[in-house]
Amino acid sequence: MIVSPMNLRPGNLYKEFDIVRLKVDIVSGFPKESYVNEEEHLEGILAEASNNLSERVKHRFDQTQHSLTHTLVVDGRSGLRKGDRVVLGERGFLVLLVDDVGALGFSDHVYLEERNDLK
Repeated sequence: MIVSPMNLRPGNLYKEFDIVRLKVDIVSGFPKESYVNEEEHLEGILAEASNNLSERVKHRFDQTQHSLTHTLVVDGRSGLRKGDRVVLGERGFLVLLVDDVGALGFSDHVYLEERNDLK
């Protein structure tokens, strides 16, 4: 008998995302943000965040309303940081938070905001 580590539903399989890194430079004493596509890829399972999940992680963003729309589960460490972007086809997502589950390095939960202006 094969035991699966996760319960998967149709359409909820591993997908490959392109990573676009946030780069901050200091220009004339002021930070200047830019995004660099280094041709990095990441595989994970994307799921839409439910209202219940939004309520559970509200305290992490220190605001009463936040823009959490999706979660991404990645095997191992993702290497993502807050502010990075992940792209899946025509869809763009902004990384809000990366959570190393149990601090063991087995899996990362990445909290995302889907944005129409990021592609």
